[in-house]
Amino acid sequence: NIVILGSCKPAYLTDSHLNLFRVRPEDGSLLNTDGLFEIEALGKDGAAKFLAQGKTFQGGNWQHLTAMLDVEAGEEIMYVGDHLYADVLRSKRTLGWRSCFIVPELAEEMRVFREQLPLRRKITELRKLRDELSLHGDAVYRNAQDPDSPEVEAQLFLVERDDAAVKDALTDLTERYHAAFHPVWGQMFHAGYQDSRFAYFVQNYACVYTSKATNLGLATTSRSYRTSGELLPHDNLLADDGHTDFGPGGQLMS
Repeated sequence: NIVILGSCKPAYLTDSHLNLFRVRPEDGSLLNTDGLFEIEALGKDGAAKFLAQGKTFQGGNWQHLTAMLDVEAGEEIMYVGDHLYADVLRSKRTLGWRSCFIVPELAEEMRVFREQLPLRRKITELRKLRDELSLHGDAVYRNAQDPDSPEVEAQLFLVERDDAAVKDALTDLTERYHAAFHPVWGQMFHAGYQDSRFAYFVQNYACVYTSKATNLGLATTSRSYRTSGELLPHDNLLADDGHTDFGPGGQLMS
């Protein structure tokens, strides 16, 4: 509906004194406008009348944009950009606009993620097994009449031995998994088992993120984007119904 050239970003988002010029597409020449005053002077449907004279502009500021779009609340605008601070953070904090962060590398990240799903599932299984071994060791110690008896110490030794073996296997698989994304840095959005610093900023600064702006064209304009639920460690503990059974001697039961 509107094309704005030479917007002088990020000043466009902060400087209310920038002038708005209308561009003549035929020869590229610029025409002066009175911006907000001109729109207001046109009276009812002033924005529509203003745009009827031409929809290509240079310069201006956020106030001109909201007036031309006849937008009253910042949340009615989604700003799409590829710079986390100059685009996403500034437009969201300063103007209250919705923001979409473009991460071109995300497409490759997701491709490798799908490719490595079997390895990821194996890593998850081994991590759960370590948790089960720890719980089993706790139960042996807690239920023993004499925690310092040779029998209890022998069972705990087996638990520690098995845990060390699983840990070694897990280390090898995890290194392979992260190297599949990048031989040095691993995943972009994860550092080990936790979100990376980059992922933290993306989640906290951007309303949504995607690999390219054209992806937004795959959804209707009335589409609602809802936040995904987050679980804390104690939530995960209660939500995980899977468990591993151990026999009376500490053997893993299938």
